[in-house]
Amino acid sequence: MSRVLVLNRYRLQSAAFHRWLDPGHELYLINCATRAVDRHPEAAAIRARYAAIAEFDDYTANPEVVETAREWIRAHDIDTIVAFSEHDVLRAARLRDEFGLQGQSGASAEAYRDKLRMKRLLDAAGLPVVPYAELERPGDIERFAAGAGYPVLAKPRTGTGSQGIERVDDDAQAAAFAAAHPTDLADHLVEAFTPHELLHCDGVFADGKAVFSEVWSWSTTMLEVRDQPVPTLAVTLDADDPRRAELVRLAEQTLRALPTPRATAFHIEFFDTADGIVVNEAASRVGGGRIQPTLRRLHGVDLVELAARHQTRSTPEALIPERAAPTAGFLLVYDSQGARGRAPATCELPGISHYETALPPVTGERPDVASTAYLLSGVALGDSRARTGERLLALHRWFLDGVVDG
Repeated sequence: MSRVLVLNRYRLQSAAFHRWLDPGHELYLINCATRAVDRHPEAAAIRARYAAIAEFDDYTANPEVVETAREWIRAHDIDTIVAFSEHDVLRAARLRDEFGLQGQSGASAEAYRDKLRMKRLLDAAGLPVVPYAELERPGDIERFAAGAGYPVLAKPRTGTGSQGIERVDDDAQAAAFAAAHPTDLADHLVEAFTPHELLHCDGVFADGKAVFSEVWSWSTTMLEVRDQPVPTLAVTLDADDPRRAELVRLAEQTLRALPTPRATAFHIEFFDTADGIVVNEAASRVGGGRIQPTLRRLHGVDLVELAARHQTRSTPEALIPERAAPTAGFLLVYDSQGARGRAPATCELPGISHYETALPPVTGERPDVASTAYLLSGVALGDSRARTGERLLALHRWFLDGVVDG
């Protein structure tokens, strides 16, 4: 029997560790207060399954989360920590180091977090990567651009999403960027800005191989979403797309080149350029957007569940993927303008298997939604990548036509 500490900031409807993990394990839950157990229809079963539960406001920054974890590890001899949120990966790794627990170490988590260190490891392993350089002093961007050409991207080594990334188009902008970072220039790197199709590979890696994976094409980058919030479409590649096998192979090589834990979810970003496919970045966690609900509907697989079962050896073989359609994808429309009005409560369009909006419904009460950052999100299934994309675009048009003042 293991004593397992779960750090959780997901909705418990999609983080059912109380049902997923081996009944022989003793479970402890530190939970985000906005995802409170008592809001869940299975609250009684959840409370019965966990030996202790603590819930915190300001979960991502509250120091009491780590202090409570330390107290419980000491008091209950906890030997395993399960954590999947981007905000929990590093603090869980540091707790493992502090108490000598198995699982992802601080060095591993830092290698995935620090983009410069990550790219150096991938480069050393012979993997194709986006051209990059360290920034140490003024003039470094100009020297890099002399070979790579403008534009280039200057980005934080430990940034998330596209926070802090700046496009640099000429020497004057390069000098201005360096001047704006007199003390922290070395906390950044510079990359070539290469025209590309954005591809992602998501899955679970265990004991040296990808035990589950899916490959997508994305219509936008996070930089585009940040600068001019445009809808994002992500659709899985067709079965006969030759890039599928290549991307899974590159994903496994990427994970082996990095200090990857024995079992982890992963999210890897690739660029398909005129010169071939290159690795951009990798994460040892579940990807965002609507990746999870899409994979549940397409394959019947939850990445958090599968990874948690592998990490705790809770019969992962019990999860058998069953494909519901040849392709699937999701649509994200960002609420950048503070949209107002009421939206249809349900969607009956063909092929749409999930629909969610932050707007209140035309009639009735607002349902519980996974994220209020999205004005609209939806999942579609289809018999081809093109057909699935058409269904998602139809969902967007239907939604815009259906919003009413109110």
